[in-house]
Amino acid sequence: MDPVTVLVDGREFVKAFQKVGRNQLVDLQLADEPVRKALIREVQRNPRDGDLLHVDFYQVNLTEKIESEVPIEIEGEVELVAKGEADLQRGLHALKVECLPTDLPPVIAVDVSGLKEIDDEIRVKDLKVPPGCEFLDEPEDLIVKVAAHREEVEEAPAPATAEVPVVGETEAPAEGAEGEAPTES
Repeated sequence: MDPVTVLVDGREFVKAFQKVGRNQLVDLQLADEPVRKALIREVQRNPRDGDLLHVDFYQVNLTEKIESEVPIEIEGEVELVAKGEADLQRGLHALKVECLPTDLPPVIAVDVSGLKEIDDEIRVKDLKVPPGCEFLDEPEDLIVKVAAHREEVEEAPAPATAEVPVVGETEAPAEGAEGEAPTES
């Protein structure tokens, strides 16, 4: 379709955007035309006051697959992390999926409560694929990992031992050194 310029009420848009986010379908009603199904692709805000400047809607065909990024939501708790004995490192924060617009999940939940030891991890291949979807990320891409605390020990740099000659000073040759001119007595 050709692009269409529309004017939306900023307050109404913000309410809808908070409910559906970037990857859920919204109904667009343009005058007396039929309702259009669309995704919110880009939201631009004024950097000074945060006011809404521009929104890109992407009208979708409900019978054709689309590619979209779906945020990953971490659920559960890792006991070692809760006790402060380890850290939970994040790999990906969103997954690329391909599916029909009506099958697009709002988030992909990742339960980390099964991670019990240091180096336990969850990769893309370990996730349950939502119905009607296909993950486009590499199966080996890391989602989360339990990691040992890194202890940062700063070592003081070793003092410099090289001697630096002072400008204008030269070393006097030692007596009897080779290449020295004989001296008269």
